[in-house]
Amino acid sequence: EADVKILPGDKLDGEIEVNAAANVLLQAMAYQPYARNSTLCAAGSMPADSALDAAAWNDMFLCLSGPELLRIEAGSGTDVKEALFDPKFEQLAEYVQGWSTQYEGDRKGTGLTTPVLVRRSRKPSASEIDGVAARQGIRILFQSTNTGDRYKSASEEKADEKERSGGGTTTRASPTKLVGKPSKEGGVEVLIEKTTGGTIRVRARRCNMGDKTIVKEMSEEVIVKNLKRA
Repeated sequence: EADVKILPGDKLDGEIEVNAAANVLLQAMAYQPYARNSTLCAAGSMPADSALDAAAWNDMFLCLSGPELLRIEAGSGTDVKEALFDPKFEQLAEYVQGWSTQYEGDRKGTGLTTPVLVRRSRKPSASEIDGVAARQGIRILFQSTNTGDRYKSASEEKADEKERSGGGTTTRASPTKLVGKPSKEGGVEVLIEKTTGGTIRVRARRCNMGDKTIVKEMSEEVIVKNLKRA
């Protein structure tokens, strides 16, 4: 029986058998979009006479989307045919929506110092590759601390120094904008999902990332810990 585990980054210490490694590489290169531009690790075994279907592989690679920071299995919902209205799914989605309001305003008691905005998730309500029949969620988006607004160009610094030293009246130079300042500051997306197999889960994943975004690991950890306690 196949026993393969995949995680983002370099978190696994176990060994991987040759056939399992070959199949993971095949999936990553040919079939799994979330493996693109991602760092992953894998461990486990896969006998030559064993096989995993596409849904199983898709679920293993799903953790690379973001990447995933937390996954909580919440048990079975109602019949999968009733995916458009599942009381357990709807109640959990409503609860997470209410939980997220603590991050609005002054955020007192959350342990979070980074300013944030709370917005609805933009992920599609259903996804075959994610194995999701119904989905709702929120995004907690980190905001800039505006340190860049206090930036001064070299010419401004010289003008200020000359003015302080009594060098007479000077013409203040126009501010120089920072080049390449990230437009995205990162964030955590919390998703409530009913899978195509009829189970319900909660996932937290990194979101709002750009090429130059600095990962705010401490802020992510605060949100994930609060979600676990909730």
